[in-house]
Formats: sequence, C-alpha cells, structure tokens
Amino acid sequence: MSQDRAHDGRTGDSSLLRRLNLSAALGAFLAAESLTLRELRAVVGVSRPTAEDLLSELLTEGRVEETSAPRTPSSTRAAGRPARHFRFRAESGYVAGLDIGAHKALAVITDLRGNLLATERVELDPDLDARGRIRAGIEVVRSSWARAKVDAADISGIACGVTGALRAAEGVHDVREGPVGSALAPYSLPGFTEIDVAGDLSAGLGKPVAVANDVKLAALAEHWKGAAREHRDIVYMFAGHRAGAGVLIDGQVHQGRHGAAGEIGVFPALGWAPAMERLHARGAELAAADAASQGGAAGRPHAGPPGAGREGELVIASAARQDPESLEVLIEFAEVLARGAAVLALAVDPEVIVLGGGMSRGGAIIAEPFRRELAKLTLVPIEVISSAMGADSVALGAARMALDTVVAELLAVPGS
Repeated sequence: MSQDRAHDGRTGDSSLLRRLNLSAALGAFLAAESLTLRELRAVVGVSRPTAEDLLSELLTEGRVEETSAPRTPSSTRAAGRPARHFRFRAESGYVAGLDIGAHKALAVITDLRGNLLATERVELDPDLDARGRIRAGIEVVRSSWARAKVDAADISGIACGVTGALRAAEGVHDVREGPVGSALAPYSLPGFTEIDVAGDLSAGLGKPVAVANDVKLAALAEHWKGAAREHRDIVYMFAGHRAGAGVLIDGQVHQGRHGAAGEIGVFPALGWAPAMERLHARGAELAAADAASQGGAAGRPHAGPPGAGREGELVIASAARQDPESLEVLIEFAEVLARGAAVLALAVDPEVIVLGGGMSRGGAIIAEPFRRELAKLTLVPIEVISSAMGADSVALGAARMALDTVVAELLAVPGS
C-alpha cells in the first residue's frame, strides 16, 4: 500500500509516506531471495526515481546488497544488459535462542533469515540452584556467539524458553506464582519463582531477553523448521523429562488470556504425572542395573542418580529389546499422553498432532499405542506425525520468537 501520491486524502506528510515506502521496500526484500529495481518498483508501487532512492537508502544502511542474478536457462534470458539484483543481508543482524531446562542449557544463533550458525550445549545438575542455572545459560549463549564468530554488538534479539513460564499480556511469570488450584501440581525449575529470569539474563548478556514457555516455543520451532511446516492448526505434544502441550492456531502459538493455553498436563484426571513417575522409576532401575554391571557410578560428570535425564531413552531402548516391564510402562505412558491430546483435539480440531520431545524418538513403540488410543477418543481421524526436531527445538523456537520481534521492529513505521 505504498504510493508516490497522497493516499486516503493525506497530502502533507511526505516524511511519513517515505517511511512507509521504505518499510514496504525492506519487506519486499525480506519476502524474496533477490529483486531487481523493476521488481522492487512493481512490489512497492512507486516510480523509478523513488525506487532508486529507497534502494540507495537500504544499501547505505547495510540492510541490502547487490548480489548475483539467479540462474536461469539460457533460452529465457532477455537480450541486452542484464538487470542488477539485490538481496536482503541476512548477516546484518543475528538472534540467539536459549533453552534452560532441568538437565541442560542449550543456545543457538541464527542470522536474520533464520539460518543456523552455531549451537552450544552444557549439561546441568538437576539440583543446581536458580542463580547457577542462569549463569550457565548466560555462559552458553556467549559461547554460541564465539563459535559463530559474532560480536555481541551485532546481536539484534534474544529469547529464552523456560519450564513453567507463562507469557501473558501483562508480562511473563512462573506458573507457581499465581493462585494455582489446590488440586493441581504444576512444575517449574527449582528456585525460579524467587528470581527475575528475564532481568537476570538481560543483565548478564547486556541485551534485552524475552522469556516464554519452553513447550510453546518447541511447538513454534516444529512449525518453522520441523514436521509441521505445511500445517497451520497444530496440537503439539511434548514428551521428554516431563509432559506438556502447545497449540498453534493459523500458524501462531495460542497463549490464552493468562498464557496458560495447553497446560493440561497439570490436570490430575489425565494421569500424566503418575505415568511420568513410573516411566522415570523404570528408567532409574535400568540405569542402576547398568551402572552396577559396569562397576558403579564412578566418573559420572554430575551429581544425582545414575541415568538422570536419560530415563525415557533407557526405557525406549529396553522396550525395543522386548522387555515386558518396559513395554508396559511405555505403552501406558503413550496412552495417557494420547488422552490429553484427544482433549485438545476435541477443543481446537487441528489438522495434525505432532509428537515432540525426546520420547518422540522412540518411533513406533510410542507412536502406535498413541495413535490407537487417540482414535478411540476423537470424532474424526487426525494425522499423527513424529517430530523432525532434535534436542534444540526449544532454543530454535526461542530464536524464531526473537526473529519475529526483530523483523517487526525493522518494518515498524513510527507515526503510522
């Protein structure tokens, strides 16, 4: 909607019109691999001199640069001098995504096209205090910058996913800070109700840090780079060290009024917590047996029981060997998870349900009992797909959140 002439009767604000045109031009470059001057004119809807001025300003700002022309068959090339092509400079800024969990802190860095440049991970003791966990998050983010050879000054945005965070219109808070129903037992990281997560991370990194719920960010990543790229309405089931869920409607994470949309795992009637406890207990038994067979737990890098953080992986491996007890525990877990998915599916009628988190890598051992139970409880058949993401899904979702914020700021037009 950018024009050289006055629009909607407004004739006096040429400065505003120029800012609108500049925003439209930058948006055009963001939406295309490259553009010629003629193509820029057509997209923005301006005269050639105006298009030249807009291009010149974007070149001066370093947001756009000249690039080679896309390859085309020789039979389709026009005669005469080839047109110059220009592209958005993805490296004109960078974003970082951070995942702080019970067992790890993981950071990723991408350019402004979302291309992944570096990933850094550090294992954490599940009993680490809140301050130590925040320090670990700060250090792993800085390590990712160093690995990507990016200066702190070039970082345009940072976001972090945290277990138990609820992101509402009035700000981000820990799920246990509110008047939680007496029959519920929500989980958050130890000590995170006593600290300002966003404030402490921002102070340590020297940049503003946005904080959001980890499962919702994992769902966002799945829609961005994972198995749900072609879908808009999604129920995302997270099964890892704990169980959780997120909902995307028309490609956007649905937060709800208080940021609590999808938090059905706290509902006792579903039985998620007992099923997770049995899964972890079986994993701990397998880990202890493995440690005993190898002469004890000497040399483990962190405190805590053997196999801490790997319980699901151990149960999956045992079930794959047809261990009856592990199979029983795993099938029960899959069925309980499916009941929660059915509740959400009946509420929002999604195109697809995605099984995410570390447990999703169990393949058919998890997916088939999940599908069978889900089919009993839904009105229509719903496709179930396993996540294509790895352990970096939350961090990538955080990077996507930061990237969306940065792009929105780039395209914002003050006074419009």
